[in-house]
Amino acid sequence: MPTTTSVQTTRLLQGALFAGLLVWLLDGTAAVIQTDFRADRVFKYVASAAAGRSAFAGGGEFILLGLFLHFLVAFGWSLLFFWLYPKASLLQGHRWITGCVYGIFVWAAMFFFIVPLSLAPQGPLTLQGALTGIAIHMVCVGLPIVLTAWYWYRRPKA
Repeated sequence: MPTTTSVQTTRLLQGALFAGLLVWLLDGTAAVIQTDFRADRVFKYVASAAAGRSAFAGGGEFILLGLFLHFLVAFGWSLLFFWLYPKASLLQGHRWITGCVYGIFVWAAMFFFIVPLSLAPQGPLTLQGALTGIAIHMVCVGLPIVLTAWYWYRRPKA
């Protein structure tokens, strides 16, 4: 018979996986649209975080690596929020505001910390680029994660 802790952990992982897949799809689609439907560019750039500039000259293997890394990042941000959600009552109210704020937080963490610590080249910070990135992260990252967590923790336990 499973323990309460293992059921809670399984539930947390299932919810975060669902949210991570949703964010992976939405954010990835937004990035592909933003680059004039050049998915190869988007996911080779993501792969360059681990492989460096050689990813841009590579083939399909780097696109697959980029897809995988993009999913890991989306799952990681989802897992963080799903883990914090039941612990912090502040996150449980005003889900629309929380989603927008979490999207801004994720954008800032990615732009100022994660990408600079990776091997991916980073362009300059511009007002237009920042506003576009923040808007995408609010709509395609923060809101889907928060709304999924809100729903997930309210649904009946099976």
